[in-house]
Amino acid sequence: MFLLKKFIGNQYKRVNRIIESYNNVQNNYINLEACCSYPFSSVLKAQEYPMFTLPTEGMVGHRFFPCFESMEDIDIYTEELVTKLLNIDKYKYSICNQPHSGTQANQIVYNAILNDGDTVLSLDPKSGGHISHNKFSKNIKVINYGLTSEYLIDYGQLSKLAIKYKPKLIIVGASSYPNDIDYKLISKIAHNNGSYIMVDACHTILYIMSKLYSNPFPDADFVTFSLEKVLRGPQGGILIYRKEFEKLISYSVFPLTQGGPLQSIQFAKLLCFVELSHIDIKKYASAVQQHAQIIGLRLKNNGICTYSKDYKTHIILIDVTPYKLTGNKAEQIFYENYLLVNKNQIPFDALSPQITSGIRIGTTCITNLNYSYDDIICLADCISDLVVHQNINKEILEYLINKYHRNTNISN
Repeated sequence: MFLLKKFIGNQYKRVNRIIESYNNVQNNYINLEACCSYPFSSVLKAQEYPMFTLPTEGMVGHRFFPCFESMEDIDIYTEELVTKLLNIDKYKYSICNQPHSGTQANQIVYNAILNDGDTVLSLDPKSGGHISHNKFSKNIKVINYGLTSEYLIDYGQLSKLAIKYKPKLIIVGASSYPNDIDYKLISKIAHNNGSYIMVDACHTILYIMSKLYSNPFPDADFVTFSLEKVLRGPQGGILIYRKEFEKLISYSVFPLTQGGPLQSIQFAKLLCFVELSHIDIKKYASAVQQHAQIIGLRLKNNGICTYSKDYKTHIILIDVTPYKLTGNKAEQIFYENYLLVNKNQIPFDALSPQITSGIRIGTTCITNLNYSYDDIICLADCISDLVVHQNINKEILEYLINKYHRNTNISN
């Protein structure tokens, strides 16, 4: 795994303690967090380059500093690669490589098109919606749509709310919704009611690229995503938008929402897209989905409630309440047993986001480590044992950690 080198000198004692703690977690815990992947080695290397010595505020062709040609080409090349990976019309959409995160990409859209008093429709956080889809700096009225009894997006409710409230923007996307989304239907609802549509694809972008998930293009007005969750890239966001919003987005990026971009991160984003363009991305995405299905079905066979209908992503939600647990308590139990998961609200959750009735796990990192089928079954049984019995087979856990985490270089 990662083994960060320590600094030499007494002034770095506390820094080195941080490095020791980081190395311990990276090399001794099984990472089942649904919001991260292990980066390509080229992505790690790119972040070492001191690109930040050349400031580049402003969009392509409209910079505020001289000597920006090399950085300009990073943005241009990124746009070319993303256009090909997503097979989008370069004459209809522009791509911005500057957002510092997926949430900041969302914020750029909000600042570009929303005004005080506007209405936004977004997925209820208890149904898997992201908090950034429900919190705004402006005086925005937020109306939530939810799920059906089958734990799928309630498109009928969404349509009725759109007709009633005529929202300026409909936000589609989630941080803990494991099923497919009918983007075309939502786009039709949005445009029939004079609404823009923004798709937050942070957790689905890999499967969209691989044609294993519904495609938001050419219907969406805006699509945002981050690179660290499933794409093996750095922490950072991408914003795709219709060219008719060019001026609004340009002003929203700078100076309205952020200052200069993080140039070394932009370079690392570019390297991520170079790598994705030269691997069998469908094979990678399919493996992530299959591993989620293997674990999900194993958990169901062991009597545990999950909410995946078709295993279209890496996400598995688990209801822990039948076992006299809260998500908060379960997260701690997993951590004490060297598995990293996070507490998470489940559909129709009665508990707060700080407590929750469930946990969320993801299969991206174990896919990056090339877990075998048999070992994924072993891991699923470990998860089951912790949920049901709050206990785990230490020998199996030690075997998995030794095989995949202590002696493996994930940056390949």
